[in-house]
Amino acid sequence: MIYWLILPFAVNLVTSEDPILQTNIGKFVGFTLEFEAGKVDVFYGVPFAKAPIGDLRFEKPIDADFLEKRYAKSLPPACYQQDYGRVINKSEDCLYLNIFRPHKKDPKGYPSLFFIHGGAFQAGSALEHTTEYAAEHYATQGITLIFPQYRLSISGFGSTNSADLPGNLGLWDLQKALQFLHQNSDSLYLDPTRVTVGGYSAGSAATSALTISPHTRDLFLQSIQFSGSIFSEWAFSNRGVIHTERVIKLLGCDGGEVKKCLKSKTAEELEDATAQAHDAEGEINSFDYTPKIDGDFFPADVAELLDSAKPKNSLMSLTEHEGLLFTIYFTNEVEIFHHSLTKEQKEKFSKKDFEGFISNVIAPRKVFGEKHEEVAKKIIDFYMDLDKKDGKKHYYLDLYGKVLGDVMFVIPQLSELKKRMAKDWDVYHILTVHNDYLEVNTLQVELLNATHSFEYYYLFGAGFLGPHEFTEDDLKYKKLLIDSVINFVKTGSPKSEENPNFVKVDKEHPLVYTELSSEAIVKNNLFGREFEFWSELSNDYEFDIIRGKHKRSHKIRSEL
Repeated sequence: MIYWLILPFAVNLVTSEDPILQTNIGKFVGFTLEFEAGKVDVFYGVPFAKAPIGDLRFEKPIDADFLEKRYAKSLPPACYQQDYGRVINKSEDCLYLNIFRPHKKDPKGYPSLFFIHGGAFQAGSALEHTTEYAAEHYATQGITLIFPQYRLSISGFGSTNSADLPGNLGLWDLQKALQFLHQNSDSLYLDPTRVTVGGYSAGSAATSALTISPHTRDLFLQSIQFSGSIFSEWAFSNRGVIHTERVIKLLGCDGGEVKKCLKSKTAEELEDATAQAHDAEGEINSFDYTPKIDGDFFPADVAELLDSAKPKNSLMSLTEHEGLLFTIYFTNEVEIFHHSLTKEQKEKFSKKDFEGFISNVIAPRKVFGEKHEEVAKKIIDFYMDLDKKDGKKHYYLDLYGKVLGDVMFVIPQLSELKKRMAKDWDVYHILTVHNDYLEVNTLQVELLNATHSFEYYYLFGAGFLGPHEFTEDDLKYKKLLIDSVINFVKTGSPKSEENPNFVKVDKEHPLVYTELSSEAIVKNNLFGREFEFWSELSNDYEFDIIRGKHKRSHKIRSEL
C-alpha cells in the first residue's frame, strides 16, 4: 500500500547538541525536532537484532553486534517483499526500530507506544508511521514512540510444518524488539511497566498474537488494535505451508536439506519464486503467508491461548465499511487485491455477480459439498434483508464489499472482543464513520464510506489517497481519535474529562461502542445482527468460514 508522508512545516532541526541513545549494543547519535508543543529526539534505524542474512536467514533473531558509535539519522530499508507495483528501498537487513523520544527525560519514565505496521504480513514498513506528524502529535505529549520492522512474506512466515522451518519468524522479530525496549528502557526514557503494543491491519493481528503468546504476553501492559485480529483466516492459517512447499519445488530445494538450499538462493530468487507460487483463485484470503500454530510461539490454537492469557486493557477499532478498500479502490492486477474490480466491472456489478461471489468464493461446493447452495442462500438472503435495496445506487457493489469486510475483519475482531470480555479484559471499541477525507480525495470511487486503513492519515499523517487539507470536521475527528489513543496509552482508558463518551464493553452491553466522526457518540450493538448470523452459521456447519478451517479435520479451504 502506498502512503503519503505529511511533514509539518514549522519544524527546525537542532544540530548543535545531537541526542544520544546509549544502548546495550552501543551508542546511537540522532537528531532533534522542534515543534510548538516541544522538542522530540529522533533515532532512525536502530538495530534490535543482527541482520537475518546468510546463515541467519530463516532463523530466529539474535542480538545485534556491539558497535561503539553509530549515526541514527537515516531511515532504514523496508524488509524484503514483493513490490506490488511500487518502487521501494528494501533489504533482508531490515530489523530496525524508528524511535521518537520526548526530549526531556522524566525520571519515572514515559509510557510508550510500540506500533506495528500492516500489509497482510506480505508487505509494508515502519515508514508508514515514521512521520514528523507522529512525533508532533504523540512524543510531545509525553509518549515514547517505537516503530518496529519485522520479516515479511516467506522470509517472515514461510513454513514446512517441521522443526526446521516452523514459521512465525516475523513474530519472533517483534518479541526481540520488545526485549530490546526492556533492556534499554532507561535510555529510551520509557517506563517498562507501561508499554502499549498497537497496530493496524496485520499489525493489529500481530498485536493480537503478542497478547496471547506465552513468549510475549508479559512484555507489555495493554494493546490497541485497529482493524485486525489473529482470529481472521488471513491472519492465522496453514496457507503459508502450501505456498512454501511450492517455492521449495520452484527453486529445486525439494531434494533434501531444504533450509540450507533456501539459504543459498538470492533474495531476488526467493522473491521471484514467491510471486510464481502465488495462487488465490477461488479464495477469500489472497495473502500467502501468515502466522500459524508451530508448537512454540503458538503452542495451541489462539482461542485456547486467549483463555489462559492474563487480561489486558484493550482499545479496539473498526471502520464503517472495511471491505471497500479491497473491492473498489484498486485493480485486481495487484495480487493482494484480487477481489478488486475494474471500472467496467464496478459499473456493471449486478445481483448475479453478488450471488456468484457468495456461491463460488464464500461458500463454494468444494468446502460445503451438497450443502453449499443452502449455505450460500442463507448468506445472500441475510445480507439482502439486512440492507434493503430501495432504489439504492451501487446496491450489490455495496453488499459485495460488506460481506468481504465482515468475513475478513468485523466478525473475527468481534469474536476476539467477546472472548476477551468473557475473561474479564477491559475492552473499549471505536467505530469510525467519518469520511471527509474520502469525499475530498476520491473522485471516481462509487461508495464513500470510511474503509480499511482510512484512519492512517489522521493517526500518522500518511494516507493511501495522498495529501489532504483538513476540513473543520476533520480536525474534530482527528482530535477525538488521537486523544483517545493518547489517553489510553497513559491511563488504560480512551476517555477524558473533555471526551467522556467511551464505555467499556460488559456482559450487559457486550457490543457497546463509540461512533467517531466530528463527535463521539456512545451506541450499542456494534454489527450485532451480523455477529449473531455468522455465529449461528458457524455452529450449524462443519466448516467455519470466519476462521477458514474445518472444525474437525482443521483443514483449510485449499486442502479440501
